[in-house]
Amino acid sequence: MSLTGNLHSMDFPELLQWLARSQKTGTLLIANVRVQKQVFFRQGRIIAAASSERTEYLGHFLVSHGFLDEFTLAKAIEIQEGNRMLLGQILTTLGAIGQVELEQMLRLKAEESIYDIFTWTEADFQFVDDELPPFEMVPISIDVQTLVLRGAKRLDDWTRIRESIPSKLCVAVAIGKLVAAEGDPGAEKILQLVNDDRTVEEIGLETHSSEFHVCRVLWEQIRLSHLKVVRPRSVGPPPAPVTNGEAIDAAALIEAANNLLSERRLVAALRHIRAACDLDPDSSELKSLATEVETNIRQTLADSEITPTAVPHPSGHLDDLAKLEISAEAGFILSRIDGKYDIGTILKISPIKPLETQVVLWKLLADGHIYLS
Repeated sequence: MSLTGNLHSMDFPELLQWLARSQKTGTLLIANVRVQKQVFFRQGRIIAAASSERTEYLGHFLVSHGFLDEFTLAKAIEIQEGNRMLLGQILTTLGAIGQVELEQMLRLKAEESIYDIFTWTEADFQFVDDELPPFEMVPISIDVQTLVLRGAKRLDDWTRIRESIPSKLCVAVAIGKLVAAEGDPGAEKILQLVNDDRTVEEIGLETHSSEFHVCRVLWEQIRLSHLKVVRPRSVGPPPAPVTNGEAIDAAALIEAANNLLSERRLVAALRHIRAACDLDPDSSELKSLATEVETNIRQTLADSEITPTAVPHPSGHLDDLAKLEISAEAGFILSRIDGKYDIGTILKISPIKPLETQVVLWKLLADGHIYLS
């Protein structure tokens, strides 16, 4: 039996508690316009979670908490591509993390991924009975009632944090000595990146961290009066793509994306595709059209030699490139271009989606900021 609905018909805590009381075994699929998540149950207890958000992938999550560096992450992913082992098993085999620590982090990763859903106001869900991943998972077991109570506290914490840090575009400014809690290398790395110039978004990309993780660490320093934030002038969402000065529907956005692609404006084309899918996420026809445009973008990238084996080099001195007015994503990728990493490695270590990463590289190449060998 399959249960379907949305968060208007049944709120998330109620849904979790119903699955727990019914001692369900199976997979809860839940998605908003931005992220798709899966929560796996066995006899009413949560045994794992998965997400399409790259910062919630195990490798990036371990980087954000100070257990891995990017070099080890890239090496582990390369091994995984060759033998299809679970990433956690590879990392323990490499000695990058112990089995006990891995199980602790898998539990924390699952909890953090689920806590995030408590902040959602719009989402569709489906529970599929007796459907679990075909591979063996590292065993964890999370009590739903405890998680619901902590999820409610997370929502309260996030509300308080937002009063001080209303946007990922805020800039963190140190006004005292920033000291992370003992034994928290992830928080220490975040605080080391506070330079009175970086935004929350830039710190998050650099450390492979979720926005909440960065804000929570910074908020602790705000409470201690060791840090303040400079708020952006505008906190609202970015404007929707437009044509002829008017907002357009999903189908028109796809058409505009094709036109932009023909003009070799790949960044704008991809932005229009994402906006179209956000407007109508359930349309199979729209998904097919978006996939076709993405295929054409990938071909343009390949024709421009944006391939896994190509090695990007900075065209100028990095100090000069750092002064460029570029996006946070472009800044992250540019900081990884040293003439040693090939594009394939950059794709492995990037917390940004692969196609977005490649399009940013293409733009940097087209603008003459990098060259390939």
